[in-house]
Amino acid sequence: MATSSRMTAPVSANSTGPWKQYLIINNVQKVKNIKNMLISASAFGVSEIFVVGQKKFSLEEHEALLQMLSCPVTRMASLAECQAHCKANNIRIAGVEILSSARSLLEMPFSGHTAFMMGNEGSGMNTTQIAVCDDFIYIPQYGGGTASLNVSVAASIIMQTFAVWAGIPTATPQATAPL
Repeated sequence: MATSSRMTAPVSANSTGPWKQYLIINNVQKVKNIKNMLISASAFGVSEIFVVGQKKFSLEEHEALLQMLSCPVTRMASLAECQAHCKANNIRIAGVEILSSARSLLEMPFSGHTAFMMGNEGSGMNTTQIAVCDDFIYIPQYGGGTASLNVSVAASIIMQTFAVWAGIPTATPQATAPL
């Protein structure tokens, strides 16, 4: 397992970018959380989503949702395959997990193209997930209300923060109803 010391934010993301973000969905229990993460990934400028394993989540059954997304979704059989793909494409894997080696999201601890992988809703990241990560990030909390956030909420916070750091252009909002 690599340490988090390699994750350093540049002075200006735009001076060395543009950087892309990716989302790895693996070991997520609830289909609703997977669907919410897909929608958030599309909203926050993710370049591609890797669905790894997740046998309960059929891409074919959710084709209508996938067609609405602004980024491709790629199925991969294993984390080893996903890790090899990321390494071949110079994409770092950042695990979002509360670990002693994790860096606070407030530090903007990003560098380069990054794929984010979330922990499981109940048990967090397993040893296989931890082993493929280059770095770890945690989301600091300001109250004592919960041990962790909902996985789709946490993913949204991470992806939006990376998008701001990387200078990913915002989309023009589409009004849904006249005022």
